[in-house]
Amino acid sequence: MNRVSAALTGALAAALAIAAAAGAAADLVGPPAARASEQQQYQQRMRQLFQQLDRNGDGRLERREAGANAYLQRHFDRLDRDGKGHLVPADLR
Repeated sequence: MNRVSAALTGALAAALAIAAAAGAAADLVGPPAARASEQQQYQQRMRQLFQQLDRNGDGRLERREAGANAYLQRHFDRLDRDGKGHLVPADLR
């Protein structure tokens, strides 16, 4: 094999390796439609959780209402970004 053939073979092998790695990375995150569907399912679960915890139905979770969920209780202050003292559905996104 001469030097030109060897260089072309090496370049082809590198291109194939890069393409394979990119394909594997794409498989890890999934196609856009699958990611969108997962996001929609997550948001639906968060809406359901919010409704379950919002005992008085006022559309917000006071600290005592959020206390029924260990995660929300633990992270209430971080989720309440603007310090209003309650959570709204947008805080759970």
